[in-house]
Amino acid sequence: MLKTKFGAFDGNSWEALCQQVFKKKYAKDGYQHIPASPGDFGLEGFCTGTGLSFQCYCPNADYTRKELYGHQRDKITADLRKLKTYQAEIEKIVGGTKLSSWRFVTPEIGHNDLLSHARTKEREVRSWALPILASDFSIHLHDGDYYVVEINEILTSIGQGLDFEGGPPKLPKLDESPEVYEENVLRKCKTRLAPKSGSPKHAELVTQLHQFTLKNFLASDGYLRAIEKSAPVLFYKLVRLINAFEHYVQETALTWSGSAEDLTNTLRLDLEKRLTNLGPDVTDATAATVARHMIARWLAICALDYD
Repeated sequence: MLKTKFGAFDGNSWEALCQQVFKKKYAKDGYQHIPASPGDFGLEGFCTGTGLSFQCYCPNADYTRKELYGHQRDKITADLRKLKTYQAEIEKIVGGTKLSSWRFVTPEIGHNDLLSHARTKEREVRSWALPILASDFSIHLHDGDYYVVEINEILTSIGQGLDFEGGPPKLPKLDESPEVYEENVLRKCKTRLAPKSGSPKHAELVTQLHQFTLKNFLASDGYLRAIEKSAPVLFYKLVRLINAFEHYVQETALTWSGSAEDLTNTLRLDLEKRLTNLGPDVTDATAATVARHMIARWLAICALDYD
């Protein structure tokens, strides 16, 4: 699935959202949905009053800019060709409406070369002089921002919170050497166990806590990648919450007046609670595991510090 600032989508879920958007935005223009059965004619819908027509596209994976451009370019080329191939079938659907504009609606535009490709195809399609098309037929590329008001209204109506960060949520990259993270974890473990420094087992406890915390840190990204692969929509929600909570972690650590261990446990339990509030997809066990991994990660990267 593709992660966007609106959520995680594949082709089917993006088309479903777009259909809701079109029906909401273009109802007064006579918007008509065209089901992809018995065939796909390169159109998802059209407006009887204005001749606007729409085709949706969302890749099923996160591509590089170059790869995304290639997929979008090929999709535009293939779907516009269908206007010519299926002109008789399309004419039966649109009746007397002449299609004046074909709008390619995708979460984001991969490269500005796609605009040049659209102009080239526009001239080509006009040269076909199809009876179903207006003489000044045009092609427009629309990303999700063209419909941001409608998308947000729809997402709010189904209980999905809005994200105003301006892009898909991502965990910060781990740019330091492993030795730096290991030393950070060791220092934090010593601080957490400082009240037990008089115990004859203090050194042993530090070693055990260090190994346990380091193990959770090293496994954290792999655990989240597994969620991303099997449940990308849930992953989007988790990372969005985690990133917001990290700011709370940093601020709370600055103002905390209790012990390091109390701070750690307070943050872990708070994160667990917030995770379970995401919905039934997050079980108590999942929330506890994610919180354990994230606390270890924040200790390693010093988002959570005690100094």
